[in-house]
Amino acid sequence: MKKLSIFVITLLMFTSVAVVLTSIINNKSANKLNQGIDVYYINTDGAGLKGETYNIIGNSTDDILKNTIELMKVKAKNEKLISAVPEDVELIGSSVEGDIARLNFSSEYYDMKKSDEMYCRGAVIKTVTGLYFVDKVEILVEGEPLKQTNGDPIGPVGSDDLIISGTIEAEPATSVKVITLYFANADGTGLNKEERRVEVNRSQPLEKYVMEELIKGPQAKENMSAIPSDTKVRNISTQDGICYLDLSSEFVTKQNGGANRELLTVYSIVNSLTALDDVRKVQFLIEGERQEEYKGNIEFSQPFDPKDIVVQK
Repeated sequence: MKKLSIFVITLLMFTSVAVVLTSIINNKSANKLNQGIDVYYINTDGAGLKGETYNIIGNSTDDILKNTIELMKVKAKNEKLISAVPEDVELIGSSVEGDIARLNFSSEYYDMKKSDEMYCRGAVIKTVTGLYFVDKVEILVEGEPLKQTNGDPIGPVGSDDLIISGTIEAEPATSVKVITLYFANADGTGLNKEERRVEVNRSQPLEKYVMEELIKGPQAKENMSAIPSDTKVRNISTQDGICYLDLSSEFVTKQNGGANRELLTVYSIVNSLTALDDVRKVQFLIEGERQEEYKGNIEFSQPFDPKDIVVQK
């Protein structure tokens, strides 16, 4: 009987230790998912947003995102601050890919007036990017990406992309565009089309992004870049439908593919740039100067129209 009592006491001691250890482990795990951040509200003292610091708790990143949005609906401690997120707007889903959080809201999001939506969007982005695992936020409504007034997806937006002073800009400085690129096919007999989503800043010409992606090269294995990889874009601008493209000397000196390759190189660029709405023709410049010919095979002094490319085998 005495041995049994000792056994029971020992078992209880081990059980107690296990419970304590489990509690410590759980607390450590929970602590990793606790974070103090600034939750942003509309400041009624003047147009703009102002933050209050709160502790966000959750067992996972999804929990933290959900709890963050729910907290944004709660009345602020400062009576001069009001919630930027309407009570009836629900977060119906969320995901994190890399450092981008995608927040999927219910259809009530569209019931907001434009000015209220701008403040809501700005407050959500500034608040959520305060979380340690988020740099940018993409907002969706019923699974569809939020769009700009021109119909293009806004895409992921960081806090630095917002302009918040007296007003919040209706559209952030950056957005996602779909561009069309043309690359040489594998046997060098023509061009193949690729569509690509790129994040762009509206202060930069879209033509610049087209050239950057062309120089990076194709994503499809059956395509190849015809542009020498050392080529630099010195300047690019469009006036009256003509895109003036100023390239570095490597565009000429590093091109060693022969007449067919040179033709593909030129029209890979021309066809890609003229796929943009504002560009009808392309005028090439090399180191700021208009050239009479390209590698002795192509007349280079006049703007190029796009066309289907068929080269000699």
